[in-house]
Formats: sequence, structure tokens, C-alpha cells
Amino acid sequence: MVLYSAYTDPDLRDWLRWASESGEVPSFIRTVAEAALCADLLHYALLRPVLLELMRESPRTPPSETSIRR
Repeated sequence: MVLYSAYTDPDLRDWLRWASESGEVPSFIRTVAEAALCADLLHYALLRPVLLELMRESPRTPPSETSIRR
């Protein structure tokens, strides 16, 4: 079994960073993402299935064209 951290997880790394800093997600998701970024390997492994489900429910939206121009 491969143990990932929030910083080495290829499926969640970018989403976790976005969710922990985003104002676009509910505060619960932001708080769970922040906890995942602080978790050790064993606790991250417990959180990972929940994080994957939260990511499916709140996918990262690509920046709009107008926000890119600013």
C-alpha cells in the first residue's frame, strides 16, 4: 500500500491546495482540506477516501476567461 501525503498525492494535491484557499467551497470542505494538509501519513490515509468524495462533489472550476485577463 502506497502512503501519500497531501503534497505527494497525484490525485488530490492541486485540489487540496485550491480547496484550502478557495472562497468557492463551503467552510466545511475548506476546513477538511486544511486538516489534510496538516495530517501525517497515517491520518491522511484515513482521510483520503473522504477527500476523493468531496472532490467529486465540489470539483475545482477552471478560471473563467475574464478572470484570466485581470
